[in-house]
Amino acid sequence: MQSQKDFYNFVNPFVEKYDYDSLEFRHDYHFSGNLGFIYNKDKTVFKVWSPVVKNVEILSFGFWSDDYDIPLKPVAIWPMEYFENGVWQLEINQDLHLLIYRFRVTYDNGEQRTCHDPYSIATTVNSAHSVVLDLDRTQPENWNQRRMDFTRSADAIIYEMSVRDFTIYPNTDIKHKGKYLGLTETGRTNCDGLPVGLDYLTSLGITHVQLMPFYDFATVDEEHPSLEYNWGYDPANYNVPDGSFATDPYNPLTRIREVKEMIQALHDKGIRVIMDVVYNHVYDVATHPFTILVPGYYFRHRADGKLANGTFCGNEVASERSMVSKYITDSVLYWAREYNLDGFRFDLLGILDVFTVRTVREQLDKIDPSIIMLGEGWNMGDVLPEVLRSTAARSQMLRGVGFFNDQFRNSIRGNVFDKYTQGFAAGGETDSDFLNYDLLAERYSRPGQMVQYASAHDNYTLFDQITSSLPMRSFQEYERRQNLANSMVLLSQGVAFIHSGQEFMRTKFGNPNSYNSPDSVNQIVWSETNRYSVDYFRALVKFRKEHQVFHYHSFNEILKNVQVDFLSDHLIKMRIFSNSSYSADFWVFFNSYEGFSSTLIDAGTYKIYFADNGYFLDEPKILELEEGSNLINISPLSTLVMEKINGNHTPGIQIVV
Repeated sequence: MQSQKDFYNFVNPFVEKYDYDSLEFRHDYHFSGNLGFIYNKDKTVFKVWSPVVKNVEILSFGFWSDDYDIPLKPVAIWPMEYFENGVWQLEINQDLHLLIYRFRVTYDNGEQRTCHDPYSIATTVNSAHSVVLDLDRTQPENWNQRRMDFTRSADAIIYEMSVRDFTIYPNTDIKHKGKYLGLTETGRTNCDGLPVGLDYLTSLGITHVQLMPFYDFATVDEEHPSLEYNWGYDPANYNVPDGSFATDPYNPLTRIREVKEMIQALHDKGIRVIMDVVYNHVYDVATHPFTILVPGYYFRHRADGKLANGTFCGNEVASERSMVSKYITDSVLYWAREYNLDGFRFDLLGILDVFTVRTVREQLDKIDPSIIMLGEGWNMGDVLPEVLRSTAARSQMLRGVGFFNDQFRNSIRGNVFDKYTQGFAAGGETDSDFLNYDLLAERYSRPGQMVQYASAHDNYTLFDQITSSLPMRSFQEYERRQNLANSMVLLSQGVAFIHSGQEFMRTKFGNPNSYNSPDSVNQIVWSETNRYSVDYFRALVKFRKEHQVFHYHSFNEILKNVQVDFLSDHLIKMRIFSNSSYSADFWVFFNSYEGFSSTLIDAGTYKIYFADNGYFLDEPKILELEEGSNLINISPLSTLVMEKINGNHTPGIQIVV
């Protein structure tokens, strides 16, 4: 392991010699063509960008096969030729499918270092070597490149999940536990005979799954994945699927084919797939190809020469530099095209510069404008000027990019960094910002830019925070409060986002950061999906999808038709007025009080869809109110949803709903 002192002694001379941020360096060394390898059966062309080295060689370790032992030393060394703009190139006229290789660079002082290809699309186990592949041989049967119909991001109901968490629980009949293929299996059940895995996802009615990192990450041994756990926010190879989720991590083709089979299985069920990507930092700067090939270029440095650390992960990627921006763009487009992905969630998006993020959005639009982009728009770091950071404050410059609404989250559940604080769903007081901006998604250029959520993989689960802030309450009360919180997410304007298990009150036993905790903490416990809260959640999803007024596409529609009022510290009213497009007049009340809350509403005839923690979608209850008799009592800890309809009115009554 290289010491920090040795690392800076190696990198800083390059940083001092080359002005990486100068227009001259950009002019001389920006390359807009393809990098990595271009495979054909008759020849393969290798290209690598390394403008500050004396020469580059390809180290060949032979061809991968099931019974081939990869040698410690290369079997052949092929010198590359300088091409242009800092790019080295080599063309080999033979079929190189499954060639195992690395790069070796020589610096001006004669020192040599090796690395894998930063544009690798396949590797040997644990990222030891890059591998040339014929990608046509990774396509599953009936691989379908067509994207499913989808209109606007505000229509999305996103369900965040982990491949491993979702399939690893022992008491199911999922065969490929903890694997990509576990998400392709149908007909799987828990001990009670209830659906699990893919069938369960389908039953929820969600539109998208957001899969936590499944690119190649460094913190789980692919040869022994059961011995370690990690969420995977530790990038090693950005363009390679992680082998710990594959049935055979040694075969370079297997993980690629199985990811495609997983995506295809989800698509076949009508579920689009969002990939969680982490371009803001790498796991190990010292050994990463970025550092070996162009020391100091890919990462931000402070004035004293030390690495910037706005990510709190030890480094931050310098996306504002042209070849870093190109790399990020190339990587996203590769996944979108080769794996037919439907969206990308950017970890710590605020670390990346706005021009790179906007370029990615523009290029994805050329493939399919319905591909979703969303990210954490937190304002982090101090090296990149604030005006250039892709934060929520820059949303007007980043149209088509969604941002997680942490204020909405905290208003519902309480401060995520203090589990004892109470949000609205736990009986805490709300505020005008919550009313004016969050329920109506008013902060951004379009409603689809605001991602409304109450829980995600980070921090305490929603259930753990509610139970911590309200100890020693009944299970029934916790369930009502969880349903109240979920209804606020699914009935607000913007993009609805749900953390897996939120629908059945998932617990991580009070662990606020389970990134490396064992499966016993992180796994989806399938024996808990028989709870009533799951049925209530399904009803909310179905209702939202059937009524466009709860996910308008423009602020003009929202401002014209939606009104929110704060009736008390514990009662919020949201009214959606009729208009020519949708002909609906909805009344929604969120009551977080432990007792009944009363209010007057307009006289008329109403359909009741949700009341007293129940739902009536197929046969809505009918409520008829007349002037002078139009007081309603809203049940404790519940959401009331009514639709005003035309018709004859019979004498009204005071009614409990």
